[in-house]
Amino acid sequence: TVDINVLELSQQLPSLPTRGAKRVAAASLEYPIIVVKSGGQYKSVLDGNHRLQRAIDEEVESIKAKILDLDDLEPKDPETLERFKRMFG
Repeated sequence: TVDINVLELSQQLPSLPTRGAKRVAAASLEYPIIVVKSGGQYKSVLDGNHRLQRAIDEEVESIKAKILDLDDLEPKDPETLERFKRMFG
């Protein structure tokens, strides 16, 4: 888990698919979000769209995150890596 700059992250991602202000307001920033990274860029949020939106709305400087870096994956099965890259990269 690392701290990640909210502004930097939000500038690299497409619009967040969040549903409802109540869910955003109820999102706890205590738990890390999970972000996909590929080619040195953040590509998507796997888990934590509402938490990230809350951090953006409240102008929080950084948020806890776990990074799934597709460039660093070395699965036993190369086909698995290609599937991950197609799905998330």
